[in-house]
Amino acid sequence: MQNPKSISAFYDNLASDYDTMTDFENRLGREAAVFRPIIDRLAIQTALDAGAGTGFHSLVLSKLGVNVTAVDISAEMIGKLKENSEKLRIPVDAVVSDFETLTKHISATFDAVFCLGNSLVHLLTEDALLKSISNFHSLLKPGGVLVIQILNYDRIIKERNRVQSIRKAGDTTFIRFYDYCENRLFFNILTVKEADNKIDHTINTVELHPLLKEEMSIYLERVGFISTEHYGSLRFESFDENKSSNSVTLAVK
Repeated sequence: MQNPKSISAFYDNLASDYDTMTDFENRLGREAAVFRPIIDRLAIQTALDAGAGTGFHSLVLSKLGVNVTAVDISAEMIGKLKENSEKLRIPVDAVVSDFETLTKHISATFDAVFCLGNSLVHLLTEDALLKSISNFHSLLKPGGVLVIQILNYDRIIKERNRVQSIRKAGDTTFIRFYDYCENRLFFNILTVKEADNKIDHTINTVELHPLLKEEMSIYLERVGFISTEHYGSLRFESFDENKSSNSVTLAVK
C-alpha cells in the first residue's frame, strides 16, 4: 500500500488522465436521460456541483438548462473543467475550494446542491463531515435539496472485495482497488501505460471514510435537514444494502 496523498494532491495527479479513465465523452451523451427526471422532479433552476472534478455532472446539468456553479478542491481538475466547458461551449462557473471553507468562496444560494461521484467520503472526521454538510445546508434556498451519491459501503465493507474496476483505454489500463485496514479504507488507482515496448506505472492512494447509510442520515439530521430519502441509484431505484452499487440520498432543507 502506498502512502496516501492529500485529497488535492491525489486529484491533481489524476487530472490529465481522469476523463479517459472515466470514459467522459461516451458517458456525456447518455447522462441527460438520468438527470432530466431529477431536474423536473426537484424543480431545479440553479445548482452547486460540489466535488465537480473535470466537470462531467456540471456540464450535463448546464446543458439541460440549469445555472451551475462547480467547485472542487483540485486546481488541476478545475483547469480541466474549464477546458471541457470551452471545448463543448457549455457555460459553467468554477471555483477552487474545499467543502469546509465553501461559504467563504460562494455566497449565492441554490435550488440544489449535488455532491456526487463518491466525493463526500474523502472527509475523514466527524467535524469535517458536519462542517461540510452544514455549508451545503446554508447554500440551499428554503426547500432546496441536497443530492449525495456515494458507493454503497454497507455492501463493500461486508464483501471486502479489493478490485473495484479495471478499464483499458488505448495503451493505458486503470485498475481501481481498495486496501482494508481496521476501520479505514484506502482507495488506490494503478495506472499502467504501454509505449515503445516499455511499461510504466503509477499508483495514487487516498484514504476514505466508508460512510454507511444510517451514518449519513444521522449527520444530515444533526445539521438540520428536515427529511431524507435513500435510493440505490440516481434513477431513484430502491436501495438494497446487500446489492445496490450506489447509495443516493436526497435531503430537504
